[in-house]
Amino acid sequence: MEEAESAHIVLAEDEPMIGRILDFKLGMEGHRVTWVRTAAEAERLCLGGGVDLLLCDVTLEEDGRTLCRRLIESGEAPRAGVVLMPEQRDPEGERLALDAGARDVVIKPFKPTLVAAKVRRLLEEQS
Repeated sequence: MEEAESAHIVLAEDEPMIGRILDFKLGMEGHRVTWVRTAAEAERLCLGGGVDLLLCDVTLEEDGRTLCRRLIESGEAPRAGVVLMPEQRDPEGERLALDAGARDVVIKPFKPTLVAAKVRRLLEEQS
């Protein structure tokens, strides 16, 4: 549990309100959150190592699913994996995210407490 409380989470989200909400909620859960607005920034951080989990919007300047696949194929995916966030209006969003290798999916709109619970579970599974 101690490990999960001090996890480094990269949050890749270009929508300011969603980013602020998740940054705040995950920070209150005891995680160190690095909020970036692009897939390129998220990839740079993940390739640098030390990232425990990537929480990634699928509609950045690059599809988050493509980034997820690339990180997994390179062996550079975060320790607890990638959680992708497709829109509810995308009927194939969840399936496509899981097909890309995501460990879990958060459908937007979401409840921040649900996101925090999924993150906690994934981190605990890896400790």
